[in-house]
Amino acid sequence: MNKYYAGIAVMAMGAFFGKASAQDYGAQIDALQNEVLKMKQEMSKGSGDSKAYFKKGKGLSIKSSDGKYEFKIGGRMMYDLTQLIDYESGNSNMTQHETGNGFGAEFRRLRFDIKGKIGNGWAWVIQPDFAEGTNNSKVRNVVIKDAFISKSIKGVGKLSFGNVKSGQGLYENTSSNNLIFMERPLHNEMMNFAQRMGIVYDTSGALGKQFHAKMGIFSGLESGLVQPIGDSGVAGNADNESEHYGASIAAHYHYKSETPLVGGPLSTLIGYHFGYLNMSGSETYDTNSARANGVHTFVDKPIDIGNLTSAESHTFHGPQLSMIFNDALLFQAEYQIGKYTFDPEEVSAGVLSTRDDYNIYGGSASLSYAITGKYKHSGKKGVVGGLKCKRHCFVPKYQYEWIDANDFDDVGTGVGSRDGGGGAGQVHTVGFNHYFNSNVRAMLEYAYGEYDYDNARGTPSDISTIQARLHLKW
Repeated sequence: MNKYYAGIAVMAMGAFFGKASAQDYGAQIDALQNEVLKMKQEMSKGSGDSKAYFKKGKGLSIKSSDGKYEFKIGGRMMYDLTQLIDYESGNSNMTQHETGNGFGAEFRRLRFDIKGKIGNGWAWVIQPDFAEGTNNSKVRNVVIKDAFISKSIKGVGKLSFGNVKSGQGLYENTSSNNLIFMERPLHNEMMNFAQRMGIVYDTSGALGKQFHAKMGIFSGLESGLVQPIGDSGVAGNADNESEHYGASIAAHYHYKSETPLVGGPLSTLIGYHFGYLNMSGSETYDTNSARANGVHTFVDKPIDIGNLTSAESHTFHGPQLSMIFNDALLFQAEYQIGKYTFDPEEVSAGVLSTRDDYNIYGGSASLSYAITGKYKHSGKKGVVGGLKCKRHCFVPKYQYEWIDANDFDDVGTGVGSRDGGGGAGQVHTVGFNHYFNSNVRAMLEYAYGEYDYDNARGTPSDISTIQARLHLKW
């Protein structure tokens, strides 16, 4: 109640009960306002009080008045269409297609983001995905992606316990909600951890807005919620599972200049990451292969190093760079080196006599321009925070990516199913994103890939694809 209406009320009461001075009216108005303020304060007291609200792009929340307790539900839906328009291949290990006869459709992701706070810095996250495939089957399963408990300490950072992402490369650390292209580059598909059971430390703003670090230690299989003892999941290796572990670290520095030489604000994010995985003599994960042109519905994998049954460890590392000019022009680049090591004592007699280290190299660079809308870095998270768009934003884009998985110094025999190397390739992608708003966007991409193989894997392949996606997040 403002002074105007309060004054009218007080004057009406004065006229009814008798004459009063101007000073009396002022005092009565002040007293009435104080009572209203007290009532508001009393109504806001109590940790049990809560309110529900929907914030654009942040999902539905129920939050206590003191902010210590919260329950949130968000999510994402990605519907993809793919058309194979040209495929010329002499590779006997891949399906033979004729020009224009390949069409695919799928829900790439169907996820609920469920999270909450339970007071004193404790929080939790559960993220089920209803569109996770298994061995390229038509059947989709429900898979838990993120599932962890976290504890935040002001000025220290955040610890997370459970199935969680570690410190990763530029693209792996970026949420699929904020990726500029429909899929992460080929090198990322073969050199990352994804989610694993473990403990992760994130500075989470404790080092300010310029510095960020994330590191973790892990056990168990990829995206697994159980670490069994005495079961590797690989026939003949039932005693190796307990030896399966890994570690990773990533560090980022963010700098923003308001008056650079280009005539507008320049935001720069640089970083480096390193990952290590003890494979215990067996490796069967999807990180051994990459789909043609990165198309998720494509069964064929021209980059495939097979099941390295004699591999002892896998490491990957590399630098990353992200630059935003004038909040509109986004340049991103990453280079990764992967290495598999082999223990001769782990090799079965007659399968492989000797084996040198196996190296994988890959990288990517991309440009995108927000004709409308704004790009922003998140320095305290070490990522691009996505495009801020009120309504109808347009983003043309281009990406070049390459990978070389043919670096076997000693070919030998019996290197899983891919003797002589896993293939090499490069992909050019051009496309266009239309953001209806910050929560809804359509994506269109044309990709042309060239692939080459070592030894008997086949002749080079040329693959052209067109993809489209409708993406909702809330």
